[in-house]
Amino acid sequence: MGEVSVERPPVHKFTKTAEREAIERRRQRFSQLATPKTSKTIWATVEPPLTWGNQDPMRPISTAALNTNASERLSALATPKKNFQFDHPQKCSRHCFVYSAGRSSVIWDVSPLAMKSNPSERIEELSKPKKLTMGYSEDRSSYVLGCGRSSPIWGITSSAKKAALSDRVEALSHPKIAHKEYQPPRGVQWPVSQSAKSGTFPDHIETLSRPKERNDGAHRDSVWKVSKGARSTQASSRVQELAQPKKYTDGYQPNREGESRVARSALRAAATERLKELSNPIIRDTMDHVQFDPLAFQVKETALKGRVPDRIHDLAIPVIRGPKN
Repeated sequence: MGEVSVERPPVHKFTKTAEREAIERRRQRFSQLATPKTSKTIWATVEPPLTWGNQDPMRPISTAALNTNASERLSALATPKKNFQFDHPQKCSRHCFVYSAGRSSVIWDVSPLAMKSNPSERIEELSKPKKLTMGYSEDRSSYVLGCGRSSPIWGITSSAKKAALSDRVEALSHPKIAHKEYQPPRGVQWPVSQSAKSGTFPDHIETLSRPKERNDGAHRDSVWKVSKGARSTQASSRVQELAQPKKYTDGYQPNREGESRVARSALRAAATERLKELSNPIIRDTMDHVQFDPLAFQVKETALKGRVPDRIHDLAIPVIRGPKN
């Protein structure tokens, strides 16, 4: 194969002026990237915001429609709904309704006509209290005082009081006896015997009872003398090996600094046409003015005439499960 000659960009001589120009270009690029993106909407697709007074009708209204008279039905529908609470304050603006946060109250004023009217036989029958059944028994005082809960205290019949106790019941009625070796818990303070008070301590116990004497300040001097024997000794191979600092592994590289210096060759390099083409941002149409494509989801004729494989047909069949036992 023949050699392909590649044209290299001309190498400019590195000077302070070229370096300043490169820095200025980078600053301009940073400022360009920092500016906010401008909207690509156009006036033909996006209308100005609607405010009160600038709404124009979609279709012009004819003169005949403006001069026509509304029917009775339209006039009735155009009439606003009445607020009976303000139209009739003596009837609807009740204090019970106001104090119930706008909800209808079950308490209302009784008209004087209702006070003078006579109740019907049905109302008199419903107003009578409910009668007690034949098997009703009055609540016990223990049940009433127990807030409606059943109480374990009940009345004892006279036959139960006169009945003789069996041996088993009498044995169960005796309290449980403590174990022979049971000892009650000892109190925090207990009396000291007289012999312990009058006893004497040996010299060794008295010596142990004294606190350890320490000099004021540091327990040990930060710098102490090294003996001559320790100076003249020679460290073993194991001690010398342990004394060596930990080494880095093969292939270790220190952390890279956050700011890396740009090489002169990179500053002098000129971008190729391909790099310039790739550096240009892709310009896409925004969704606010892209027209709807009705053929976007249309199925092709070849797909309609295609045949489904047997495997896909088997997978499309739902799984049939039997009833649970």
